[in-house]
Order: sequence, then C-alpha cells, then structure tokens
Amino acid sequence: MKAFRLVSMLALILAVGVATTSCKKVKDADVQTAVQTALAANPDLAGVSVAVLNQVATLTGTVKDDAAKAYAATTATAVQNVKSVINNIQVVPPAPDYTALDAALNTGLADALKDHKTVKAEVKDGVVTLTGEIRKRDLPTLMQKVNALNPQQVVNNITVK
Repeated sequence: MKAFRLVSMLALILAVGVATTSCKKVKDADVQTAVQTALAANPDLAGVSVAVLNQVATLTGTVKDDAAKAYAATTATAVQNVKSVINNIQVVPPAPDYTALDAALNTGLADALKDHKTVKAEVKDGVVTLTGEIRKRDLPTLMQKVNALNPQQVVNNITVK
C-alpha cells in the first residue's frame, strides 16, 4: 500500500510538472499584434486601435458606421487567444459633401446678384455669406432671391444704406 501511494504521488508530481512545462504562456503583445494585423486588412478600420490585457482586447477609435464597428469586434473575437472584446469604438459619420450644393448656389447667386453690383456672396459648405452695401428698399428682394436658392444658411453681413 505504501508503495502504491509512493508511485501515485510520484505520478501526480510528474503529471503536474509536465503540465506546467508544456503549457504555452500566450503574451498579450503577441495577441495585440495578431488583432492589429487582422484589423489592418480592412481599410474601413484604419481609425481603430487595440490594446490587450490578460487576453482581453479593447478596441478604441472611430469608424463611419455601425456595420464597421460590429465587423471590428467580430474580427477581433476571431483572433486566436482572444478571450473577450471590449468595443469602445465610436461611430462618427463622414461629413456631408456640399460640392454639388455649393456649385448650384454659386450659379443661382450669379443671377440673384446681377441687379445688386455692390453686394458680394461667398459660398462654403452650403452657407451663403453676403457682404457689401445695399439700399434698404432692395434688401428684402435680394434676401428673397437668395433664400429661394435653399442654402443651408444665409449670413447677412450687408451694410444697409
């Protein structure tokens, strides 16, 4: 019986020793590199960064829509040795493109200002800024013409005589 206990104890010690030396310790830096590589494959995720601590990946940064945010989390989760993902990515939609609106406003303003030579207009991102001088009786007519063009906003810096 003592021999059996001794053999059992030695077998247990041997098993524990083999188990501890054969377990491969995964480094957080290696996991982080793997997640970064996986995320870098998608250009929509260029604004996303990752930090890994205890094999938990934390995603931060910005993307243009919810689909990209979900894709980033799914991609990180699929990386080997990632236990879980904390998704702190913020969705920031891209700024609107006012190129077409600005062009249409500039075309319309050329006609609207033809009778008001002392008034100048500048268009940027759908906002019309009026400067110069105008007679008081002509201002309502001009403003009506400008507002008919449907700008995002009209900034009236005109001096009224």
